[in-house]
Amino acid sequence: MNQGELTFAISKRFFLTQTEAGEIIKFILAEITEDLKKGERISFRGFGSFNKEKRSSRKVRHPETGKIITIPERITVDFNPSESLIQNLK
Repeated sequence: MNQGELTFAISKRFFLTQTEAGEIIKFILAEITEDLKKGERISFRGFGSFNKEKRSSRKVRHPETGKIITIPERITVDFNPSESLIQNLK
């Protein structure tokens, strides 16, 4: 499912225009992004949680040249699914 398909599904389910449903999705994603920027944990009961993580820089071997290169530190988002989501996928 992509954002367009989700927009269409929301618009059908709640009798909204696709523009209105798209604005709702954009708002939700913007709020989640802002909270993650602040370092807050985002949790959806029955679905899972998102956490902002900092990965340290590390040295790795380039597979083609064999040279050792350094991957710089970066910020990532970690998702941990809830037990109920895992059970519903079986």
